[in-house]
Amino acid sequence: MIKGIFKNEGVLFIIKFLGLFGLLYYFCLFYISITTSSSNSFTVFLRDYLNFIDWIRYSVLRTSLSLCKLVGINSYIENRILLISINTRKAIHMGYDCIGYGVMSFWAAFVLANNQNWKKKAYWILGGCFITWIINCVRVTTLMVALNNNWPISGSIDHHTLFNIISYIFLFALIYSYIKSNPAEQ
Repeated sequence: MIKGIFKNEGVLFIIKFLGLFGLLYYFCLFYISITTSSSNSFTVFLRDYLNFIDWIRYSVLRTSLSLCKLVGINSYIENRILLISINTRKAIHMGYDCIGYGVMSFWAAFVLANNQNWKKKAYWILGGCFITWIINCVRVTTLMVALNNNWPISGSIDHHTLFNIISYIFLFALIYSYIKSNPAEQ
């Protein structure tokens, strides 16, 4: 019975997907924890030179800073985690949950769990992560515009949840495109 279940491609895909998602997601959490709380020389090296989580966050903030300037909002980045408006002194704090590593882990796990060559997988993973990054940049910029114009931003749904919903809508559209572009796997 068990042997037959693992021959089913759908079940095998789900097992691979869930395993890869857990591995990627919890690796990000582990990496965050060792680069923020430990002070041994190895983790200091990782924090200072290989901190991909910080790179993603800072790139979102830098891009949002540029977009803010395009729409006439003077702002600056403080401590690599705060985007502060010069005009209103209001700030956006980009915490670890705001980076989008969960959405990116979901997408990468989906692509890796499929049967494709590595070149196609890399293309699809980078494309999906880039779309998630763009959505995040637009979200941060929109929040800064809202703060500068005193728009209410805490309604019935918060911006983080809205970001996740929009990101997953785009990812499900990408999943559909991925499946359509690989008809042999259907």
